Amino acid sequence: MKKTILMFAAAGLLLATPSCKKGENDPALSLSSRTARVAGEWTVTGYEANTLNAETDGDTQASNTTLSGSTITTSYTNVSGGTTTNPTSTTSTVDEWSFTFEKDGTWSSVNNRTTVDTEEDYPFAGWTTTNTTVTTNNSNGSWSFVGKDKAGEYKNKERMILNVLTSTYTDQTTSVISDDNGNSNTTVGDTWGGTDNYHSGEVSDTWEIDQLKGKEMIVKMFRENSGSTTVTNSSGSTTTADDNYTMDVTITLTHK
Repeated sequence: MKKTILMFAAAGLLLATPSCKKGENDPALSLSSRTARVAGEWTVTGYEANTLNAETDGDTQASNTTLSGSTITTSYTNVSGGTTTNPTSTTSTVDEWSFTFEKDGTWSSVNNRTTVDTEEDYPFAGWTTTNTTVTTNNSNGSWSFVGKDKAGEYKNKERMILNVLTSTYTDQTTSVISDDNGNSNTTVGDTWGGTDNYHSGEVSDTWEIDQLKGKEMIVKMFRENSGSTTVTNSSGSTTTADDNYTMDVTITLTHK
């Protein structure tokens, strides 16, 4: 009897086809399929994005966005003529940021946040205007794994594509104007909203899965493009300007 039980147990292990390591920080071996590990509800618990637009003349526009707890901050830096100008930043509170992946190849996401912007001495000296903007974004579409590339840079199922089919949004701003005497006036703005529908593949993101284990998934996105503009004036003089843009994003998702 004991031998029979051991035989069935061994057969069960053979039927549970192990999933091998794909992403750089994946577990070496998993008894769950890659689809099964992606499927489920995920909360965005980490986010960092960097963009850089560099021009021939040395001017650059850069941004850095990070998520810490429920606060997402974006800092902007412009360099013109070797001088950094207009460094600014915006801060928002994330009310909900989540993704849901189904085994049938569909996905949906929720990205709701509140942004507070305060302006001193506006509209008059000694006055303060505080604008609170609540933004909601909901998207859904289809997802699938990508096979290995011919160059050998990516393995099979190391990347996944998210096609956006529908995206809806709303936006509402409430403004509070107050003076030094404690007087204030509140204005609730209109709610703007809309829905965009797309063909499959028209709008999409490609995620490189860096880690997919346990209750955590880490994905990365890269974009890099360059171009040039040439102007020839009436005297025949030609000027060429190059433009290079890069973006790298790292997202950490945790199972709900």
